[in-house]
Formats: sequence, C-alpha cells, structure tokens
Amino acid sequence: MKLDKIFQVLVPKDKKFYPLFCQASANLVECAQVFNELLLAKNEETRDELVKKVKKLEKAGDKITSTIFDQLNSTFITPFDREDIHKLTTRIDSVVDLINTSARRIQLYKLLDIPPVFLKMSDLLILSAKEIDTITIGLKDIHSISKFKDNCLQIGEWENESDVLNYSFLSEIFDNETNAISLIKKRDILNSLEKAMDKCEDVSDVFQTIIVKNA
Repeated sequence: MKLDKIFQVLVPKDKKFYPLFCQASANLVECAQVFNELLLAKNEETRDELVKKVKKLEKAGDKITSTIFDQLNSTFITPFDREDIHKLTTRIDSVVDLINTSARRIQLYKLLDIPPVFLKMSDLLILSAKEIDTITIGLKDIHSISKFKDNCLQIGEWENESDVLNYSFLSEIFDNETNAISLIKKRDILNSLEKAMDKCEDVSDVFQTIIVKNA
C-alpha cells in the first residue's frame, strides 16, 4: 500500500476538501435550478436577471475550483487519489460552465419561444445535479461510498434519455424548421445542454472510479 493510502486510512476526517466538494455540488444544483427558472421566465427583463444569476454562480464555481486546486497543491494527505480529486472538481465545474453557456446563448439569440425539449433537458440536469450532490455528501465517509453505485447508474440513465431527446429534436427541427437562423440557434442551445448532460455522466464516471478504489 502506498504511503499516501496509509495516511488516508489513518486520518479520520477530511477537514479541507469535503466542505469544498459540498460547496461545488450545491452550487451546481442551484445553477441548474436557476437555469430552469430562466426557461420558464415570461419576460425578457426577468430572463436577463436570471442569466446574470447563472453567471454569478458560474463565477462562484470557478472560485471553488481554484480553492480546491490550491489545497491540492499544498496538501500532502488527501481523502482519495489526487487525480480523482482533480477530475471530480474539473468535471463538476464543466457542467456549471455549460449551463452558463446555454443561458448566455438564450440571451444572445433572443429566443422568446422556449421549445419544450429544453425544459425536459433542464429537468434532467436538475435531477442529475441533485444525484451528484447526494453522492458528494457521501464522500464524508469515503469507505462507505459504494452504497451510491445506483445513484451513479441513474445519472447514466438520464444522460441516455437526454440523448434520445437530442436526436429526436434535431430530427424534428431539420424536418420542419423553415428559418435557417432559428434552426441554428435552437441547435446551438440544445448542443450545450446535451454537453452539460454528458459532463454529468463524466462526473458519475469519476465517482464510480472512486468507489472501485475505496470499496
């Protein structure tokens, strides 16, 4: 057993990383929920305010990510593998970044009529973010993390569902949308939402790696 692994077993609690992980996952949940509010907004003024709120949460996520990396660079004993900490942090941050990208595109393109599929994708993002938050909270007891296997699988199922929605809507707009500019706008927003779901599955993959290593 490597020396850092021995220390991980001997150290009973993580006082540095765990609170930061929880901040990152909670920030992700809030960001996904605010984005959903944005899609439901009935006027441009409200939507613009919610776009700003998403951006604020994205900046908060960047700050948390930077703090985790600073801790990683200055800490000898980590709660689990350094590579997995880096991947987990980066991928949670990527989901938030892509939600922000989606929000900014809706604002930039002045998309007034929100397609129902965007709301369905948003709902899947919220569900996935909440699962990520649940698993993250479970990191407090790293050696019992295996009980969250089903949570990881659920995220994968929702990502598969988002793929189906993505392909179905692309087929629909290419068949029926007569305005080429409108088609491009909708495709771009859908693309960033689908990438956000892909990143949720990437987060799940990191959790599954952590589970295998700490079972």
